[in-house]
Amino acid sequence: MVVNMITGLVLSSFLLRTLGDTEYGLYQTIASFSTYLVLLEFGTGTVMTRNVSVCLNNTEPEKRQEQVNRNYSTIWIISLVLSVVIIAVSFVFYLNLGNIYANSMNASQIKYGKNIFLFLIVYIIVNYLTQNINGLLLAEEEYTFANIVTLFKILIRVTLLLALISLFRYSIIIAMVDMSLGIIAFIVSLVYSKKRYHVKISPKFFDKSIFVSSIPMCIALLLQVLVNQANSNVDKFVLGVMMSVESVALYSVVQYIFTMFSSIATIPVSMFLPEVSKNMAKNMEREDFTDTLISPCRLTVMICGSILCGFFAIGKQFVSLLYGAGKTDAWLYAMIILVPMFLNMTNAVCINVLDIANKRLVRSLALTGTTIANIALTVLFIGWWGIIGAVIATAITLIIGNVFFINLYYIKKFDIKIFHLFKEAYKGLLPFQMIAGAAAFFVAMLIPNTFVSFLTGGVIYVVISVPLIVLFGLNSAEKSRMKKILRRLHLKK
Repeated sequence: MVVNMITGLVLSSFLLRTLGDTEYGLYQTIASFSTYLVLLEFGTGTVMTRNVSVCLNNTEPEKRQEQVNRNYSTIWIISLVLSVVIIAVSFVFYLNLGNIYANSMNASQIKYGKNIFLFLIVYIIVNYLTQNINGLLLAEEEYTFANIVTLFKILIRVTLLLALISLFRYSIIIAMVDMSLGIIAFIVSLVYSKKRYHVKISPKFFDKSIFVSSIPMCIALLLQVLVNQANSNVDKFVLGVMMSVESVALYSVVQYIFTMFSSIATIPVSMFLPEVSKNMAKNMEREDFTDTLISPCRLTVMICGSILCGFFAIGKQFVSLLYGAGKTDAWLYAMIILVPMFLNMTNAVCINVLDIANKRLVRSLALTGTTIANIALTVLFIGWWGIIGAVIATAITLIIGNVFFINLYYIKKFDIKIFHLFKEAYKGLLPFQMIAGAAAFFVAMLIPNTFVSFLTGGVIYVVISVPLIVLFGLNSAEKSRMKKILRRLHLKK
């Protein structure tokens, strides 16, 4: 995540500066449009993790491998059928790109955009199929391999793009590189999973009962992806249609910051699914079960709260240094949507409860209503206020759907002590992060030089927040774990 964050920031700045607003904005416009195809994936990777995890925890050892193969093959067959559907829908989209972007692109841009679209389709399909493999690895609590593959893919991608874009300033190269690396990652992951876990993909293992039982969660994840796409990509899509590709280029900076923040916040969600599955199988008292969720929630607050408050303190200087003084509005736009996203992700580990209980559909249906409102508000607000209108619409949707309604459902259905969970998650962490962020912001604001302001504000934030959190914020268990980590790093005896 650290490598991805650093290289991603450098790369996005390099691409925007090298390609220019028009070329980079064109790529972002087509890329944001193509991502709507993931609506057809039905979240089979997550279903794979859920099914295999439940199978490993509830199946007798002698029957375990056969049941894993049945789940693995069933989900794979579903995915291959959906891949064919994605290709068919992509062809229809390809033919209609000219009509969709007739008001914001000229004929040559539309033709160029179609070529980019073809490479993106292949990347989307191979990346989709790779998610099935990673879903199996996650269920087996194999966290290392997929991350190693991702790490190498990130490093190779950055190296290739820096070299190729410097020589050939065409955004289609981004799509070509992503497609090529996606195919390689898929092949490597498939070979590893078969050799490591001896899983088999065969029509004879297709299980109708597994297929039927997976339908509610697949539909729920379809709606979930619809919500995520609307909250993250509909803004760029509408801006591309109603305004210009240059406005999409500016918003892509906001979107990258938002996506990076969301990706980091999601880490505990997927990692803790096996543990949540085990705890739910124990039929614990609800208060005791709520306590098991506090640790991953505090992990999220510790990481994401630091990023959010740090970005508040020196985010404007950060954006200016990376993307230029003309893009500093992205700091304000990003803050507007990062705050509700932080509230949403604080207890996002509870999503695993819905998955194990096969109740994700309820959450998705609730969020679908707010998504429809988000689309309407985005179109309306962009007409009134431009880019900031799109940001405000997304923020409103996040607060109403992802924060209020979802937590209400956790309380009513599962009797999870949400207020207690939030209180314990923020205790000793968020107050100190906010104090450090405010202090760093006001000091940095007084320094005219952008680089010095950024450096000074960052140092002040770290110097204030870290000692306060370590001395007064961490509980005894967290301090003990921190000491163990430091010993492993040979930083403490």
